[in-house]
Amino acid sequence: MRRIKTYINKSTDSRLLAGQRYSLKELSILTGIPKGTLHGRLHYKESFTDKEIRPSERAIVWPILETNSEKLSAKWITRRIVNV
Repeated sequence: MRRIKTYINKSTDSRLLAGQRYSLKELSILTGIPKGTLHGRLHYKESFTDKEIRPSERAIVWPILETNSEKLSAKWITRRIVNV
């Protein structure tokens, strides 16, 4: 059976105990950061700091379709092209 990788806390976050080891799942639950994001930030590291458990800078990842022309374009761009 494979061991769960844990990371040593070197952050000043009040939700986490200093020097304690945490798995990605535990960190995700305690900090509210998605597990995939934490995996990308901590990939080959042994410990984490405040930099790795910061909230994301951008709230919206993909642009939202705002105008009617953008919505119409998105509707037609997914259609199949056929010979007429």
